Amino acid sequence: MAKQDGTKNAGQPALQVIVLGSGGGPQENNVTALLVRSVKSGWARGSIVALDAGVHLSAITRILEETQPQGLGTEVTLPHILKSGPFAGMEIRSASAAANAAYVTQHLIDAYLITHPHLDHISGFVINTAGLPGARPKRIAGLPSTISAFKTHIFNNVIWPNLSDENNGAGLVTYTRLVEGGSPAVGEGDGRGYLEISDDLTVKVFSVSHGHCMEKHIHRGSTCSSHFGSVDISSLASPRGPQGTNAAPGTSPGFRPPVTGLPSVQERETVCVYDSSAYFIRDAVSGHEVLMFGDVEPDSISLSPRNLRVWQEAAPRIANGSLAAIFIECSYDDSRTDDRLFGHLTPRYIVQEMKALAAEVDTVRQTPAKLEPNKKRKRELEEANRRANRNIARSTGDDGPVSPKSMRPQKGSGSPLVQGRNGTNSPHLVTPTAEMSLEDMEASMVPPSAPRHYTPDSLKGLRVIIIHVKETLTEADAGNTILHELREHDKEARLGCEFIISKTGQSLVF
Repeated sequence: MAKQDGTKNAGQPALQVIVLGSGGGPQENNVTALLVRSVKSGWARGSIVALDAGVHLSAITRILEETQPQGLGTEVTLPHILKSGPFAGMEIRSASAAANAAYVTQHLIDAYLITHPHLDHISGFVINTAGLPGARPKRIAGLPSTISAFKTHIFNNVIWPNLSDENNGAGLVTYTRLVEGGSPAVGEGDGRGYLEISDDLTVKVFSVSHGHCMEKHIHRGSTCSSHFGSVDISSLASPRGPQGTNAAPGTSPGFRPPVTGLPSVQERETVCVYDSSAYFIRDAVSGHEVLMFGDVEPDSISLSPRNLRVWQEAAPRIANGSLAAIFIECSYDDSRTDDRLFGHLTPRYIVQEMKALAAEVDTVRQTPAKLEPNKKRKRELEEANRRANRNIARSTGDDGPVSPKSMRPQKGSGSPLVQGRNGTNSPHLVTPTAEMSLEDMEASMVPPSAPRHYTPDSLKGLRVIIIHVKETLTEADAGNTILHELREHDKEARLGCEFIISKTGQSLVF
């Protein structure tokens, strides 16, 4: 059972993050995958939590091949405790790196936090699970919409066997449906709303936007049962980019030239919003935290901006020193135009988002007492979301048998329903391809507010770890280009944070 002690060992490293996959493609051997553990837990059974698993077993094997000493089993006796590398301190019992990697996957990793169900974030887990069954099922944790996508599109006996313990599956995987924003019924004190995911790690999740598609189609398996077509709305949306940046000109992100013809009177005009997630992962003993994003787009050009509420949640933790690092994607460099971002970030938008975070941190530091009354309002909004999303859950078709091992959120999760002009309720923000009516979108497309001021170096001490860098497969190193551009932007922004490009095999402690 996780314990709450926010002061004990506060100055010592509490969390370790191992980077298995730092890229966003196209190289399939380096896509998003991270391991997180509480240092206090050592290398105990079930002590490691995976954040996405685009790659998994093969990456662990490569790391061990590079860090295991030569002569295991001959010059070096077995079992042996590793002295160096990301897995330093772990006991290995075989001279084979593959066998030791299998042990890590089978026995040390029990839970997988999935940000969204795109293949570059789940394929390693899916492929590895059937080949390495353990004595207890692996747990997939995520927003209910993410779990629904696994049930409908992955473990469905078509794309892959049903390995889950639901719908008469094999029982190798169990689902945990997380409550967005955290359930007020779990945790206490600073850990309220955090769900225990391993002995010393707790988590809280928020949904964020990963862009949208504009195809005219029926969404098979989505949470919306609408059969109305989607139409392009580029003519209604003006491009919105950050002021004073070198963003290349182009239409709004993801928009393609208008489709030919208009929908009939019977058709409802909709766009599709892709959900992703951001996880606060907390060491329950020390109170140290990291914030880890899946794929995400900037609020300033999103049809469904939700990053600000994550920054508002993070700001008090940065102000009190408990949140040490943010892992966030930066898929492209600044040469990428807005209309080709496809729900991703560039350095100009990373810095824009960090400015929004810095302003929230300043607000907390300057007026901490005034923020206290807002907690009640925050709880009321969260409760309203949960009530509304009970209806969304009913519309998903994800009402099959649930085993005693699988967990549904007590209050649901997601975003509220919106009433259309024709009286129908349309889910506003649900994964993987939820529909959003044009009238809803028009209402949300207000001009961006003026940038808020912040004190220079407001984010001093914060590390921003860049993940999901898409390689260009040229002589130029994409990560180096992105890091250079981030530092150039920060010369003017003066945020105070440290930008780090993640690399496969990297070990970071916080």
